[in-house]
Amino acid sequence: MSTVNESNFYIVCPPPVTTTTTTTTTTTGGYVFAGYYTAPGRVDKISPSSMTLVKTYTSPSGNSYVTALASLSGYVFVGYSTNPGRVDKISPSTMTLVKTFTAPSVDYYATSLTSLSGYLFVGYFNSPGRVDKINPSTMTLVKAYTPPSLPNYARGLTAFSGYVFVGYAITPGYVEKIDPSTMTLVKAYTSFAGSNAVWALTSLSGYLFVGYFTTPGRVKKINPSTMSLVKTYTPPSGHNHVRALTSLSGYVFVGYSTAPGRVDKINPSTMTLVKTFTAQGGHNYVFSLTSLFDYIYAGYSISPGYVDKIFPSTMSLVKTFTPPSGHHTVWALTSLAI
Repeated sequence: MSTVNESNFYIVCPPPVTTTTTTTTTTTGGYVFAGYYTAPGRVDKISPSSMTLVKTYTSPSGNSYVTALASLSGYVFVGYSTNPGRVDKISPSTMTLVKTFTAPSVDYYATSLTSLSGYLFVGYFNSPGRVDKINPSTMTLVKAYTPPSLPNYARGLTAFSGYVFVGYAITPGYVEKIDPSTMTLVKAYTSFAGSNAVWALTSLSGYLFVGYFTTPGRVKKINPSTMSLVKTYTPPSGHNHVRALTSLSGYVFVGYSTAPGRVDKINPSTMTLVKTFTAQGGHNYVFSLTSLFDYIYAGYSISPGYVDKIFPSTMSLVKTFTPPSGHHTVWALTSLAI
């Protein structure tokens, strides 16, 4: 199996000056968090109603290049592209460090995070692509999963229905279903030729959705019980390189690493396009998506690292967050309802 070189995808393009007419909405009870591929690593806490900065978390020395975010039990967890891999647990109220998990020496580049049943799971962009199960209270390792064959580069990670699913950025694309209690392999799905480099995973209505870093950027709907293909979504021409997936209100949303950035809303029953959001000029390369209440948020791999708030019914821009100077390349987003 051939591999995908992560370094090929660090694209930072300064945007032109633009003016956008926005609509202000009222959303309370939660925050959006944006993680930046900077040294040191930074995470911004954003008010979703005003799309303004609340507070910034700056990581300790050595914890650089945020590549993953997750929320669990009232805390935010930050994964870094470091060797060895590190994960910070931070208090979202004060945006201060609670505790750091430092992975074993064989685990580096923590590029994916998810949670299940009170535990945190970390996927590593190394060879083989291991997954660590972490106790979030103590930030200590519970057990590690090592793939039985040779899937490298654990890039996509999600959890539902009592299992953890990991997608690998290899050729052909490969997804494994893991038993979190024993951290052992249950079953795997291997894509057909042309569906290479799994870059994102999400779930909806009991199904697994897999996004590929391909041209065009395909998304596959997988039956998690049998780990078999249900149906494939092939996007319009120019919608290439899936970098992010999320789900909201019965739909799946797909973010593409294109200029300008695009987000597709797809019907998961028919796996067909409902509508596309095309970002304004300069908002290029959607690297991350999250949802909070009734809105979708898209983060871009540009400088500064903009975050757009999108109304999913019309797939139109509501408002843009512009971060402080030096906060560039939004590699990860998460949200936390309070």
